[in-house]
Amino acid sequence: MKILITGFFGEGNLGDETILQAICSCLPAGSSAAVTSGSLAQGSAAPIRRRGLLSWPAYLQAAAESRHAVFSGGILQDWSFEGVTWFALRLVAAAAMGCKTSLWGAGVGPLRSRWARTIVSRALRRVSHAWLRDIESIKLFDELGPIKAEFGADWSWIFPVRWQAEPRLNGPLGLNLRPWKSGNFTDLVAHQLRHNERQIIGLAARRDDMTAIRQMAPGASIVRPTSFTEFAEACSNLSHGLAMRYHAGLAMIRAGLPVKLAAYDTKVMELAVDAGIQILQQNQVADFRQARPGFCAENEARLQKMRVAFEAMLAQG
Repeated sequence: MKILITGFFGEGNLGDETILQAICSCLPAGSSAAVTSGSLAQGSAAPIRRRGLLSWPAYLQAAAESRHAVFSGGILQDWSFEGVTWFALRLVAAAAMGCKTSLWGAGVGPLRSRWARTIVSRALRRVSHAWLRDIESIKLFDELGPIKAEFGADWSWIFPVRWQAEPRLNGPLGLNLRPWKSGNFTDLVAHQLRHNERQIIGLAARRDDMTAIRQMAPGASIVRPTSFTEFAEACSNLSHGLAMRYHAGLAMIRAGLPVKLAAYDTKVMELAVDAGIQILQQNQVADFRQARPGFCAENEARLQKMRVAFEAMLAQG
């Protein structure tokens, strides 16, 4: 059986590559996967060109050869035009080629414009299963989609992380930032760092994170972990964490660090709410907090339910 995995993979983003690795680990023996990718190499999965008109023939052929089209990651969001149209068109195309289309461990939205909601509503009519990673995504899907979404978890929970019962009191501050085009994050982050007396270690989840970190913390040393597990392990030498990217913040939280988040997107806001972590706000120094009791156990349980449902769907052919 062949499975088409659709997302923004192969772009050098730690979060997306973590999701792809986790999904591939759950595929049944004897199956093969084709994956939309910005790079030619994708491990054991066959890469499909992600961008441009030349990407369509390969995508349609893979869809015609596949029984299932699995969509995951942050999808159907109007932070960019492509975030809506790219996913919506491929949902429709995969279904038209006979694939069972489904969402697993995905985050949907935000959708702030009427045209975006209209396009997404029509595309979601093709979805047979939807397991989403946060409550706001579920609310949006239930409003626009034809079926009821289930509360799953991000795929990164499939990878074990060692929890630090007692973070290093005098260790460095771990700083993750991503580039931003709007919002007052320069002021927010600068305000937080002015009150920091610790050494700063930059943790980049994507290459362009390095530029953002150097901009706000010129003296910081920077590392770029190559996997979610490696990112979480890098937190073992830290005392606190300040993160902007979703998976960077999640890795810090799961490692047991007291954390605060820069909520540039709804998924990061939802992570903060779920974990009981504070976000950066204007003229306020947020407290560093560890995740609330039960956060990890609840997400691990939701991931297990989602994984069982995912494997059962594939087993049915």
